[in-house]
Amino acid sequence: MSACLTLIGGGAVGLNLAARLARGGEDVLLVVRRPAVAAAIETNGACVSDPATGARWRVGLATTTGLDTIAPRLRAGPVILCTRAGDEVELAKSLAEIEPTLRVVTAQNGVRSEAGAARHVAHVSGLVVRQTCTRDAEDVVLATGSGRIVVGRHPEGTDATTAALAAAFTRAGFDVSQSEQIAADKWLKLCVNTLSPVNALVRRADHTHPAFVDLKIRLLEEARDALEAANVCARPCDDRDPDLDTEIARLAASRADGSSVRDLPLYNAVWAALRDPHKPLEADEHHQRILELAEAAGTPALAHAALRRIVIAAHREERGPEIFGAQALFDRCTASAEPKS
Repeated sequence: MSACLTLIGGGAVGLNLAARLARGGEDVLLVVRRPAVAAAIETNGACVSDPATGARWRVGLATTTGLDTIAPRLRAGPVILCTRAGDEVELAKSLAEIEPTLRVVTAQNGVRSEAGAARHVAHVSGLVVRQTCTRDAEDVVLATGSGRIVVGRHPEGTDATTAALAAAFTRAGFDVSQSEQIAADKWLKLCVNTLSPVNALVRRADHTHPAFVDLKIRLLEEARDALEAANVCARPCDDRDPDLDTEIARLAASRADGSSVRDLPLYNAVWAALRDPHKPLEADEHHQRILELAEAAGTPALAHAALRRIVIAAHREERGPEIFGAQALFDRCTASAEPKS
């Protein structure tokens, strides 16, 4: 049975999720900010292209630009927020004024969106999306593989809404799990996301360099130690996602066999923000969460502190992505003295 789903945010993640859900037979409405995007999708449909296989398909997708047009849908099904982290508080407030009984699902990266939305909405669920996707045009998104989804009720548990979402994403072709502790899955994803600046800042030719992998391992080790010291749980809800120790072991293996490079035109959100400084960086907030825990627990997180300063400076100075060699970035992030911007 088709679910009534409204997605707000037409970036790479929102467009990818909406297109796949629509193709899976769901009743989907995508709410975007710019009329030009809505017009392109309404005219051409939404296109998903897989650069790994060459597969490319389009699907019709209902699109709008105004919250005032979605009032009848808010009672019928959940609203999935695919906007940037930080927008969820005002969005939840505005939506709750239209329909007080609505259900909100936060698909943003980070660990604060669920609590932010819950300030105005009683029923909040969290969604973890593990699939790199890149916006290629107003109506085209690049993504490879089936993608991974984890959904759970905030602050804990599962319910009829998370079950319906899991079923809808499964019909859309995603590998889906329900989590009893969605915050733990969100913290795990945040730790993995702190590696994104390394991918974005290091030149693609250096992605097989040992220092490229070693810096990622250092970041995950610091994050793991900070979370353990602060008694914060970051773990997968089942064995379909790796925990931090397994991720570290996988990185070490990739250093040995040279599989750390991705030869596909897929770029993370940090790369996109460095390419277009008008886009929000977001990665600095992920490092800041780790640094807050490390400081409170008295645990060092020097690589996180240094990388945060470096990526903020690169974004502010509009230097673009892929501006470092792997060894140079590793040295700056692991030096005992504070690196200069």
